[in-house]
Amino acid sequence: MKTHALPRPAMSFLKLPHVVLAGFLIATGAASVGAAEPVSKRSVDFAKHVYPILQRSCFECHGAEKQEAGLRLDRRSDLVESGSVEPGSPQESELLRRVILPRGHDEVMPAIGDPLSATQVDTLRRWIAAGAVWPESFVAEQHWAYVAPRRPALPDVRDTAWPQSPIDHFVLHRLEAENLVPSPPAGPEKLIRRLYLDLIGLPPTPREVEAFVRDPSRRHYESIVDSLLSRPQFGERWARPWLDLARYADSHGFQRDNFRDIWAYRDWVIDALNDDMPFDQFTIEQVAGDLLPAATASQKIATGFHRCTPTNVEAGSLPEETRIEQVIDRVNTTGAVWLGTTLECCQCHDHKYDPYTTKEYYQLLAYFNNTVQEADRTNPKQASSIKFQGPSMPLGDPPRDRQRMALQRQLDDVREQQQQLRQQLSAGLEEWSEGLSELIAQAPQAHALEVIGFESEGSTDSHERLDDGSILLQGGDPPDKDQYKVRVTAQVPRITAIRLDVLLDASLPDSGPGRNERRNFVLNDFQVERVATAVADDGAETVEQKQSLSFSAAKASFSQKNYHVAGAIDGDPKSGWAISPQQGKPHWATFVLEQPIELSAERPLAITMTQHFGRALTIGRFKLSAVTGDVDAEAVPEAIARAARKSPTEWTNKERKSLVQYRVEQDRSFQALDKQIAGLQKQINQLAPDTTLVMIELDQPRTSAVFERGDYRTPGEPVQPGTPAVLHPRPDGPGNRLTLARWLVSRDNPIVARVTVNRWWMELFGAGIVTTPEDFGIKGEPPSHPQLLDWLAVELMDNGWSMKRLLKTIVTSATYQQSSNVRDDLRDIDAENRLLARGPRFRMDAEMIRDNALAISGLLSLRQHGPSIRPYQPDGVWSKVGGEAYDYEVSPGSERHRRGVYVVVKRGSPYPSFINFDATARLACTVKRSRTNTPLQALTLLNDPVYVEAAQALTSRIAAERGDASIDEQIDFAFQLCTARKPNASERATLRHLYRQQSDSADPMYGVATALLNLHETITKD
Repeated sequence: MKTHALPRPAMSFLKLPHVVLAGFLIATGAASVGAAEPVSKRSVDFAKHVYPILQRSCFECHGAEKQEAGLRLDRRSDLVESGSVEPGSPQESELLRRVILPRGHDEVMPAIGDPLSATQVDTLRRWIAAGAVWPESFVAEQHWAYVAPRRPALPDVRDTAWPQSPIDHFVLHRLEAENLVPSPPAGPEKLIRRLYLDLIGLPPTPREVEAFVRDPSRRHYESIVDSLLSRPQFGERWARPWLDLARYADSHGFQRDNFRDIWAYRDWVIDALNDDMPFDQFTIEQVAGDLLPAATASQKIATGFHRCTPTNVEAGSLPEETRIEQVIDRVNTTGAVWLGTTLECCQCHDHKYDPYTTKEYYQLLAYFNNTVQEADRTNPKQASSIKFQGPSMPLGDPPRDRQRMALQRQLDDVREQQQQLRQQLSAGLEEWSEGLSELIAQAPQAHALEVIGFESEGSTDSHERLDDGSILLQGGDPPDKDQYKVRVTAQVPRITAIRLDVLLDASLPDSGPGRNERRNFVLNDFQVERVATAVADDGAETVEQKQSLSFSAAKASFSQKNYHVAGAIDGDPKSGWAISPQQGKPHWATFVLEQPIELSAERPLAITMTQHFGRALTIGRFKLSAVTGDVDAEAVPEAIARAARKSPTEWTNKERKSLVQYRVEQDRSFQALDKQIAGLQKQINQLAPDTTLVMIELDQPRTSAVFERGDYRTPGEPVQPGTPAVLHPRPDGPGNRLTLARWLVSRDNPIVARVTVNRWWMELFGAGIVTTPEDFGIKGEPPSHPQLLDWLAVELMDNGWSMKRLLKTIVTSATYQQSSNVRDDLRDIDAENRLLARGPRFRMDAEMIRDNALAISGLLSLRQHGPSIRPYQPDGVWSKVGGEAYDYEVSPGSERHRRGVYVVVKRGSPYPSFINFDATARLACTVKRSRTNTPLQALTLLNDPVYVEAAQALTSRIAAERGDASIDEQIDFAFQLCTARKPNASERATLRHLYRQQSDSADPMYGVATALLNLHETITKD
């Protein structure tokens, strides 16, 4: 017997899923399309059965580009000469010995991950036993996914009575080849619940269940299908998986996770699905609706698909880098959603497994490279001034528009009254000005203090002294806390107060005046000391002596509730001055001295401004002044005072205008009109049209190029818009997104229809015909029923790309209507139900679990569309630094009981109970959610306020609808609400026992309701 002492690294295989499934390797590779007979029952064909195993598992490390330990397996001569296969002698073949070693063995291959499946090992063994024939004429066929689907003929089946749909012929043919039979039909209670959850995402009512139980005929069933497909809740249920693909969210993502308006796109998806918009049009409008001739508002809103991309507006982020990251995300998302491929691999190098090149990747990128960017710096000199800018479009709302126009007319009338009053006040200006002299003599005046020193305790960033004497804090993200130490001087007699002005600046978030995204600040302590210089006793050096100044009062332009300006001088470190909700405006604070002082250049002031509240609530720009005169008297601006001291004949035009404006501001009638104007303007602003993010093409396209090693800073070869050569030719047309969209949904595209129907199948059955919906390439799993996949793809295209028609075809099939009961004869053969010998059974998605509980309890609101809602969530989840700190306010009344598709998605802090049930933060395109079972899920169902409230409401519903019935009848009613069926005797007895255990509580039925909402069956679709 020969032995081959190959070094351990000589053979390595990628991790493969371990599927113990007789005959499953029919679908191991490209040529599996069209095969249905199990491998174990026929001869091994190298092209159809063996080469795909080597291609998927070996060529990465032992192929044309890489040969670990000098071993190459992608060519016949290398395989034979390596000695790893001994033709005719499986027991002497080192390759076979390595793959059958137990997991964890030092020499097992693959060295990492699961071993090959039993069927794959059997295929290799029989191939070697038959002589390990690698035909000299063999040429690898094109991968199945890149061959356009053709409608296959329906395969013959022995049980001709079972099929109710063409789908059933493909499924039954496969089962019969495995000597298996389908499961019996699901009971009517189970079937109707499954159908409701699949088509509208909500459970049937007891009345609807009972009606179907009385008449479970095919005619009645199909009428229910038609009814559900026409309900508006259909679009809400099917929008959820599409919004995962679109990475739809209400915020930017990243650190500065601020909100933005794009909910109109979500509503567009719901409406398009309800209208059964053909999937090809559904695609075109989302990729390029803005480029369609005479594009409608709806078609422009649809382009929000690619405006859902996360946007980085962190301080210091580079606008061009942010833009390129978004464009790359759009390319990768397009590849995942429509091509079922991992295109992102090509950003830096040619795809290692699939026939896509780096140049082709950047040719695709060129289609997306010509839209208006979303974020840019408001001040080119300020790295921290990057701001999200859109682009957005207004949403029409005729009733609101009419109301806004009526208010605008009122506003114009009041402004006309103001103008007439202004003319009257101007006519008597000379006489009025004579009375200003006394007021001027008493008025306080501010004198700017010269800053001669500044230190920031918390910021290492630079600061800038502006021409007006103010200090502007610069740099990246502000510190959590800070303390400013300022030394100022001036020559001013008899100072009565110190004035602090907090000012706006374009470099601050939304102009400030606070440094963080909230634009607020908290000044906890404001201290002033006089500084004197004295000579030491020995005369060798000078020392500083400081005298603390005391304040008698403080007043400000505005103080936030519970944060009055007096808190800055009361000695309490927990109090302080803040200005919310009047951010976005300049403000002032005046701190009145107990005793006036003389200020001279020889005795400067040391001012300390402590801001230790946290959350980066610090001042971004400020100015300090000394105040003279009576602080409580009405201030007269210096320019007005100078003009008033002159004779009216000496006034310049500018001075006259200033005096008129000052008099206008003092006139009470004018102030009343001003207040009326402000009120009307506020109402108009509240009625301003909502906006949504859209794609807008530039007039002149940008230059596109290959990025060397994926780095946008090193552009290489220029490229023009183009598509991958392995797919169908690019259609004629300009190099824009509209041409790309039409290419995607061309009848010649071999992938799009397959990828699309596979995702819909996955939603219904829990797994796709291809179980790697994100990857239809060489490393992805091949289809379990390749002919069925092709038939569905062609059926979709032949019937106008109608989603509803295809779904009806699926749900009316005998395959879909099977019982989901697990069968003993399938446990070892098909534990994952890949052969479809039974109906689907899996836990609902996060949103559906919540919707189901609300519907059962009677709380669910079916109101559609509009801004996102905020149900109950734990306090403090949205607290953060580096972005706008939003207060989470639970939506009022029934708003918080709307469906999960409307729940706000804040990427940095997604809705906690959804995350516990495997929802995503929508930071990237998600083709398939994970589905886990954890203790957190049980705790959520027991303790989350949403489910506690649902249990309470269910208790009330039982009392309202069955309050006069016996306890057993109440339990039956509640059980049916949750599961669509009546409990059996054992289940009823258990719940009755629970009820009696709760008899001492205020409402014993609450414990039963809680238990029912937490049943595995309640949150499972079977």
